[in-house]
Formats: sequence, C-alpha cells, structure tokens
Amino acid sequence: MKKTRLKQARKAAGLSRNKVARAMHKSPHTVKAWETTDRQPRTMREIKKLCSLLNIRVEWYLAGEGSMHPIESGAKEQELLTLFSGLTEEQQDAVLGMMRVM
Repeated sequence: MKKTRLKQARKAAGLSRNKVARAMHKSPHTVKAWETTDRQPRTMREIKKLCSLLNIRVEWYLAGEGSMHPIESGAKEQELLTLFSGLTEEQQDAVLGMMRVM
C-alpha cells in the first residue's frame, strides 16, 4: 500500500514527518495521514515533489512496481547504452540473452 511505501521511503531517507511536512508545505498531521490512512497527496505535482524529496520512483510509490530508488547511470552505463543502441536487433537480443545468464 502507498501509505506503507511512503513511511518506508521516509525512514530510508532519514527524514522526520516534520521535515517532510515543511518541504511539502503541509502540516505534520497531513503527512501522518498519508502514512496511516488512505489519504494521499492530491495532485500528480505533489506526488512528484514528494518522490523527488524522498528520492523514490513515482511508479514504486503509486503501484509498488520496480525498484524504490531511481537507477542512476554513470559513465559505464552510458557507454553501454550507446554501444547497445548501435547493434542490430538480432545482436541486441543475443547480448540480452547472454547477460541474463551471467
């Protein structure tokens, strides 16, 4: 549930409800309600701001899909993407198959 994921993310970020409330321009009572009831931020803009503050993915917060935190790519990942995009579809499938068994 979103409320459970929100509390987990807030604690993982090392933030108190008061700090989240201040950053979101909400009352601590509102943040507590997000974590303990079915209430949630009202707009997608608020959800995105909350997720950014907690460094979590919107998809994870809303539906529990994927990883909690965004995957940050470095130079190696960027190089892999560049090289991978230059391959034919058949070569891409072969590389993916190889990587899946590694």
